[in-house]
Amino acid sequence: MTRKFLAAFTAVALLMGACSSAPNGDETTDATTAPDPVELTFRIWDIGAEDAYEESFDAFTAENPHISVTIETVDENQYWDRAESDTADGTMPDAYWIDPSNVAALAEDGTIVEITADRGGWAQSLVQLFTLEDQLWGVPQMWRSVALYYNRDLYADIETNVENLTWSPDEEEDTLLEVARTLTVDEDGNSAGTEDFDPNSIARYGYAVQPDLTRTFVPFLVQAGGQFQDDDGHFVFASDEGEQSTQYLTDLINEHDVSPPLEATTSHEHGAADLFIDEDIALYQGDSDALRLIAEGADFTWGVAPIVGGPNGKISVVDGIAVAGNAESEHPEETALLLVWLGSDQGQDPLASHGLAFPASITGQDTYVNYWAKEGVDVSVFIESSTDATTISSHSLDIHPALEEIQPIIWDIINGELPVDQGLQEAEDTGNAALN
Repeated sequence: MTRKFLAAFTAVALLMGACSSAPNGDETTDATTAPDPVELTFRIWDIGAEDAYEESFDAFTAENPHISVTIETVDENQYWDRAESDTADGTMPDAYWIDPSNVAALAEDGTIVEITADRGGWAQSLVQLFTLEDQLWGVPQMWRSVALYYNRDLYADIETNVENLTWSPDEEEDTLLEVARTLTVDEDGNSAGTEDFDPNSIARYGYAVQPDLTRTFVPFLVQAGGQFQDDDGHFVFASDEGEQSTQYLTDLINEHDVSPPLEATTSHEHGAADLFIDEDIALYQGDSDALRLIAEGADFTWGVAPIVGGPNGKISVVDGIAVAGNAESEHPEETALLLVWLGSDQGQDPLASHGLAFPASITGQDTYVNYWAKEGVDVSVFIESSTDATTISSHSLDIHPALEEIQPIIWDIINGELPVDQGLQEAEDTGNAALN
């Protein structure tokens, strides 16, 4: 089945490369030899993406009348457990979302197909996330990077330009802490760091340390000069630089009282983004996925600035999503057509025109920028942050279980429940053990 699928995909990819759009079934097939109807299933984990994909698939079916596509949404928290059981049962959909942490295991198991289409029209940082030893294992769909959302109303009286916010272990060079203190106030309106400030009755925090790796932990780590992974994909963050950056994050919560404890963010459906919308925090370091949520929920004037910088500058994290083809699909030729469509400019245009995400298609990124420009939001900062960014990559290793082992230990460190040096070494050792 895999060889048949690869042949089908290669043939379709070559055809698509020679045409400006997907082949039209009405033009290529006589009515007397019309193919039998085929229904494909496409699985995602974000209900907010359904409308964009429905529009894309309507256009796909118009070009391929015998093929219809049903979207299946599975909650992200159950997505990979469901995938494991469905793979064992032989009930996986024909195509489905994957992330970089799972690509190596799926490719190694032979459950997904290699993508042999030309890669030149896609954002190369996203392509690399799903490439193992020069083989591409997913059709790149969308990417995200990290920047700083800020409450313009609350920031209006701050002297430090929001674009110049920087953290540093040297307090004289640190502008983030000073600003976060000013923006953190208790119920009586006293700012953090002032004599009358009551840390037991905080009404608003200046900043929020994120409980996930991509938005806070890894950016601060690499800005301190550290590495999350080495060139082989093993974890190496238990370093002097790792201790420096992690101690800083821990102190924001436990010493300076300018960031809420992690449980305050994890108790909300959308984490710190919800706190930002509710004006419980003034600065939110998040990725571009939060744009629509904030635009729909915030009742105040807000903006997007570059990510908070560190000793080594402003370094962000780029992450993304691709679509994998099921190597055991009962409809390999039709699934190959769908995969090629999902990689095309036309197939990805709804992702951009709905303001869902930066599409992998390079030509489609202007559509996304223009969508948000009409909403009064300049998203070019995310493009700028993606040019100087690191990634959390598989490096041909199955890192998903390892990341699941690392994450709760990092939480305990940042919450002050584990000494930084001890906790980082435990997290690194546990993560590397899970790789093996």
